[in-house]
Amino acid sequence: MMPLVACVLLALGCASSEVMRPLSKLLPLGVPSAALRAAWERIDGDYETATEHVRYSLFVDPERPLLFRITQYRVSPRRPEPGSRPRFEDGAETVLWNEVPGGRVPLRCFAEERLGRTATRDAQHSWRNVSPMTPEFVASMLRAMEIYTQVHRQGRAGPPVG
Repeated sequence: MMPLVACVLLALGCASSEVMRPLSKLLPLGVPSAALRAAWERIDGDYETATEHVRYSLFVDPERPLLFRITQYRVSPRRPEPGSRPRFEDGAETVLWNEVPGGRVPLRCFAEERLGRTATRDAQHSWRNVSPMTPEFVASMLRAMEIYTQVHRQGRAGPPVG
């Protein structure tokens, strides 16, 4: 009888655990297409801090093997819930695009705008430009540097971080 109870509790625990939605397949207009990106190296990952979950994809153009041309990520804050364990709130995605490698111009930055009340896999969304040197742009760049540091620490592909 005891193993049956343990299996039921395990199944209930798995059923209630959170599943983080995948990153969007549709990126902002002007960013290289999915067909073009298919030939690029893609580095996917996740990590958690005490207060959030970060999911990312980094795209490396084979023409520029030491450069992340596109950085896509979502930060989902951990929200406490009374009487239960904290849950992650579904965050918005950010896309950084190095449109002019080697040029002295800021990266392009886009933030996800979700349409509707809830964020689900089927929710419609659009992308808005984030202007350079705004607090949101600077925060996006700092987060990207944190992601690059995580990738470097894990010994995965990418440019040296230092």
